[in-house]
Amino acid sequence: MKKIFLQLILSLMIIVPALAQEENQNEKSDQKKETKQTETLRPKIGISFSVGGVLPHLQFSEMTKETSAIVPGRNTLGSCGNAMFGASIGLKYKYTIKNKEGKSTGCGFFIASDLFWNPMKKAIREMYDTIKCTAPTYANIPVTVGFNYTSEFSSNFGVWVEAGAGVDVLYKTPEGWDGQTTEYKFNAAFAAQGGVGVIFARTISLGAHYYWLGKHDIVEDRTDAPFSDSMKMGAWVFKLGFHF
Repeated sequence: MKKIFLQLILSLMIIVPALAQEENQNEKSDQKKETKQTETLRPKIGISFSVGGVLPHLQFSEMTKETSAIVPGRNTLGSCGNAMFGASIGLKYKYTIKNKEGKSTGCGFFIASDLFWNPMKKAIREMYDTIKCTAPTYANIPVTVGFNYTSEFSSNFGVWVEAGAGVDVLYKTPEGWDGQTTEYKFNAAFAAQGGVGVIFARTISLGAHYYWLGKHDIVEDRTDAPFSDSMKMGAWVFKLGFHF
């Protein structure tokens, strides 16, 4: 009986430490998984890059009426931009507000800069081609700061909304012939934008924005009697973003 009891004690002395060691290993494995998951869900550093398309709006997209011929330097297009669908690239930094536990609240502030490029509509470009003349294009550089809110339904999907204001710089490229071009001055105006979209795995986003690009003066870059006109500019911008 004593031998059986001693054997039982010895068995327990061997089995219990082994079980404890196995449980300890399981805890460490669970901690590693939790750490790995936390690292996977850790917010990005806040920098994003985007590409997209720009659909002009307001006078920016309006077609000039009753224009039978183009005369570079005479502003025959008037206050109509005659701009067609273009392209955009952009860079943004977002600062995320965190709670006391260091977790994201979903709220944040951002600063963003974009470059929009829009050529003239086909009908206007053909009029320039008729007189073998270079047609101008539009380059807008809006810089905005504002507020962003993101709501995540899981680590793989979320929705966001943002709004901001700042300044837009317009540059209308030169038009005319070689050695006889009409150039335009840079012009700055108040700008604002709002957007909504979705984000996948905190890495790729899709968004739709509306930009009020301001009321810009189109001024010829010359000292002797330069012509000038004004144009209200807006744009719908659709972006594909990559977040880091």
